[in-house]
Amino acid sequence: MREHIHSDASMTLGEAIRKMRASETEDFTSRTSTDLEQLTDQHDAVHVLFGCGTSVQDEIAAHVWMLFATTANLSEMHRAVATQEHGRAVSGIGHVKLMSIWLASLPRIIGILFKSLRMKKRVAMEELSRLKSQSLTEIRQEHGITL
Repeated sequence: MREHIHSDASMTLGEAIRKMRASETEDFTSRTSTDLEQLTDQHDAVHVLFGCGTSVQDEIAAHVWMLFATTANLSEMHRAVATQEHGRAVSGIGHVKLMSIWLASLPRIIGILFKSLRMKKRVAMEELSRLKSQSLTEIRQEHGITL
């Protein structure tokens, strides 16, 4: 999935999110409530804008990008990840293995922190509807996002 995100930055954010979801084997948005759907949109926008795939390492990166490079509300983000699907995913991986993956991801996390500090501005998640009509290139240039 990560390849298609990097291959066509002329896509709008909305198109890229739809393309990412079409490549997934499960459609989580059809099983979520309306308020969680908005949080899922924000999370998926982070995946697309910052070039993160869906591996565990990329999910960790997406969460770090969301924390440092967007205006996403952290308490809402935690509510979104407290779903049953997330709990099953974490249980399937195992907490010890997940912690080791987090530790192994520290160099990438530090890199994301520095890249987010060099951005022109944080991505305003409250403007996500407007951003969905802009190309990935425009959004990345406007915010100073480097991958």
